[in-house]
Amino acid sequence: MITKGIHPSAVLDIRGEATVPETTILEPQAVIFVGERGKLTLGDMFILYPNASIRLDQGWLEVGREVSFGPGVHLYEPRAGITIGNDVMIAGGTVICGVNHGHSALDRSMRRQEPLAEPIAIGDNVWIGMNCSILPGVSIGEGAIIGAGSVVTKDVPPNSINFGVPCRTVGLRNEND
Repeated sequence: MITKGIHPSAVLDIRGEATVPETTILEPQAVIFVGERGKLTLGDMFILYPNASIRLDQGWLEVGREVSFGPGVHLYEPRAGITIGNDVMIAGGTVICGVNHGHSALDRSMRRQEPLAEPIAIGDNVWIGMNCSILPGVSIGEGAIIGAGSVVTKDVPPNSINFGVPCRTVGLRNEND
């Protein structure tokens, strides 16, 4: 197990499969949990800022190189898989969730229904602003920007500027900005 870039108050609890490069940095109070049915692959130079967490009881998460999760980012239950490309910045307070509670059967509680898991894909060179929610089943295209406070409920095109609740495309990035 690596220890070089892991703060003493950080938690790295791996029970399943994991690739955690020596260049990984886990700052104070950061938590990574990988359950027995989970698989985690981190790219080089991954940073998990203070109070951020990855909970991967089952399913998989693949993260590219030079990716950062800001303070208080939480990635929760990627049961159908989450892919995050290279050079991605995810600002503080963002939540990425790969599963919803089942809710269609009225004869039993939502807690006892099958979860609805869908994959999430985040392309290379994406910037996700503070306090966003990324919901199951979405794909965020390469070079996209997601504005602070957005709730992403559907796919986002490459090189687009997006914000809102629900998140919508408001423009495109260009070289003359």
